[in-house]
Amino acid sequence: MRPSGRREVEPEQTVPELRRDPLTRDWVVLAPGRAHRPNRLSQPVTAPPPPVSTEPDCPFCPGNEDRTPPELWRRHDADGGWTVRVVPNRFPLLADRPVPARHRRDGPFVTTDGFGSHEVVIEGRRHDLDLPDLDEQAVAAVFEAYRARSRALRDGRASLVLPFRNHGTASGASLPHPHSQIVAVRVVPDRFRRRLDIARAYYEDRGNPLDADVTAAELGEGTRVIAVSEHVVAHAPFASSAPYQIRITPREQRASFADESGETVADTANMVRRLLTALRRMLGDVPYSYMIISAPNGEERTSFCSWHLDVMPRLAVAGGFELGSGMAVNPVFPEQAAARLRDAMASPAASRSRRPALRDAAQALGETSTTPTGSTGAVEEGAVQQPQEGRHPGPSSGTMEQRGDDR
Repeated sequence: MRPSGRREVEPEQTVPELRRDPLTRDWVVLAPGRAHRPNRLSQPVTAPPPPVSTEPDCPFCPGNEDRTPPELWRRHDADGGWTVRVVPNRFPLLADRPVPARHRRDGPFVTTDGFGSHEVVIEGRRHDLDLPDLDEQAVAAVFEAYRARSRALRDGRASLVLPFRNHGTASGASLPHPHSQIVAVRVVPDRFRRRLDIARAYYEDRGNPLDADVTAAELGEGTRVIAVSEHVVAHAPFASSAPYQIRITPREQRASFADESGETVADTANMVRRLLTALRRMLGDVPYSYMIISAPNGEERTSFCSWHLDVMPRLAVAGGFELGSGMAVNPVFPEQAAARLRDAMASPAASRSRRPALRDAAQALGETSTTPTGSTGAVEEGAVQQPQEGRHPGPSSGTMEQRGDDR
């Protein structure tokens, strides 16, 4: 399905711009010149271990179910085995306690007990198949787990439920067996409150939901749209804070992913699978995170905001300006990112945009890379095919520090 309002992509921009995110009002610096910086500090990339279908010491592989806490949810296969499991994280961010949290204030300092839930979604039985390698039904089962567990956690004491996936050590992943996570916290972060306040004020002023207007404007503009399906739209956000950031929004607004229809959940899952496949064709097996952002619990019936899913390739490292100002710096304009992603989705072979995409990604990481150009094609629904070979090599950078919050 093709958006009707798409106009021709403008020539690659060279003049920096500051853009404000309409949902958060955060400013982003789009600085294409940063992609051409010389860098002499890059480290050699180490080769990943060869892929294996099972690993005897992996707690997520079949046969090692007794090495995880008791499961909270599972999807069965025809033989009675499991295809997806959800278990408590053995090394949680938060402590799961069935009691109210204590809040304490000491002058300007506020403390509350770190209570909440931290769960792991084991996405399949194979140790060596990443999410883009799975078929449509298998990925849909993973997203059904997100919806089911989000509903269950919402009905508890959680104020906010956040499903997310880290891929590659640079994103925080620490186990190779494909998995994602769900964290439920008992506080609402200020960025979520601010987003709600912005959406509420916009609705009271304009009479339309902000998220719906943004999606409609993206479809009308067209240059940042990547793909459109029956239930969701994928686009590069106007103020993308990271190179090749992708946002998926529902065509029919709903505040919480937990309340989505089964059809939209499956459609979202397939869109994510297609987009991750396109990213891998463009950039190799880059580290990334994706997150499903919903309204906080208690606001899930609101009519003025909607959930969305962000895919964030982890290609750039925040420097002093970004950390000090709170402003992200992105060396790739979203219009160019969307064009390259459309190209990659249209052809199962390497796309014509592979060279500039790799250049920008490599410079963001402080590395250099050259890759031959390939074939071209136009975006069409369902054009992405599964890779012919098995799992692709691991993350393209071995220079990032590994975090220990994802086990």
